[in-house]
Amino acid sequence: MPAIPGTYTSTAGSPLDPRGETAVHAISIGTEHLPQEIISRLDEEFQFLHGEGIDVEMSRQCRGNFTFFDCSVRSASPEAEARFRHYLASAISDVIVDRWEEHLIRRIIRGQYYYFSRDEQERILAYAGRNLTTDDHGQDRSLQHRLSRKARILHRLRDYLDQNRELVVEGFVHFRLRDYLEELEDAVDRAVDDFLMEREHKEFIRLLQYFVDAQEPRVAEVHVLIAPGGSFRLVDADGNSLQSELLEDFVAEVAESEISHEDLLISALITLAPTRLVLHGPVPPAWEDGVGIVKGVFQERVAQCPACSLCAPAAPAALAPGEARGAGSVDNPRGGSLE
Repeated sequence: MPAIPGTYTSTAGSPLDPRGETAVHAISIGTEHLPQEIISRLDEEFQFLHGEGIDVEMSRQCRGNFTFFDCSVRSASPEAEARFRHYLASAISDVIVDRWEEHLIRRIIRGQYYYFSRDEQERILAYAGRNLTTDDHGQDRSLQHRLSRKARILHRLRDYLDQNRELVVEGFVHFRLRDYLEELEDAVDRAVDDFLMEREHKEFIRLLQYFVDAQEPRVAEVHVLIAPGGSFRLVDADGNSLQSELLEDFVAEVAESEISHEDLLISALITLAPTRLVLHGPVPPAWEDGVGIVKGVFQERVAQCPACSLCAPAAPAALAPGEARGAGSVDNPRGGSLE
C-alpha cells in the first residue's frame, strides 16, 4: 500500500529480525466517523516522532464503512516502540475529546431527550458543555477538566495498545470508556435540569411582566437603594421615602410572612408598577439574582445610576434631609432596620 503523503517514512538503519528481515512494529487504527480528524492528528504526532529520530510509515485502506490507518515503525529499541504507541494514544485521545465529544453529547441528547425541540436540544448542549468545563462553584475549569479527561483516555489507550495491534476508535469508546460516557451522560442530565430551571424562570418573568403591564402605575418614578447588609429602601424622584400608605394592602399580606428581602422588593415594585425605576449603588452578591429578576420584569423602565450621593454604601440609612429613618418605609413598615 502506498504511504500517505505528508507522513515520514524511512528504512535506513533499521534492525533486522532473526530471519534477516527488517523488524516492523505495526498498529492499525480504524474509524467510521473520524478519518480526517484522525489522519490530521496522527500526522502531527508523527512529525514529533520524526524529530526524535523515529520514522513512521502510514497507509490507508477501507473496509466497508470503516477507514483503517496502518501505522508502522521500523523499531530500533523497545523504548522507540513505546514512544510510538504513546504518540498514537495521544493523537486518538485528542480526537475523542476535542473533535468527537460534542457528537457523543448530541447523540445522548437525541437518544434520551428526543422529545425536546431542536432549539431546546441546542440549549441543553450548551449547558452540558458548561457543566463539563466548570466546577461546583461555577468557576471556569475548562482546560483543567479537558486535560483530565484526555489523561484518563490516554492511559486506557496506552494499556490497550500495549496488548493489541488493532484499534477501532468507536468500539473502544463504547466498550472501554464507559465511565467517560457516564460522565457525559451526567453532564447532559444536569444540563436538562438547568434548561428546565431556565424555562421556568422565563415563564415566571413573563407572568410578572403581565402583572406589571395590567395595572396603572401608582408612582411615576422609584429609586431603589440596597444596603450591603441586605435591606433596601424605596424613594421617589424627590428623595422622599415611599410610605406604607401606598402599599398598605400589600404590607398587610406580607408583614407576618417569612418573605426574603429580594421577594419583598420584587413584590413591592410590582405593586407600585413605576414607569421608571432607578437602581443605585453596587449590587451586593446576595442580591444579584433578585436584581436580575427586577431588570427582566421592568426591562426598558430600569436605569442604573452611574454614581450619586445615594449610591454610597450607607445610603439606605441616610437619605434625603428630613426623612425619618425607618419611619414606615417599604423595607420595614413597622419601623427600624432590616439589616
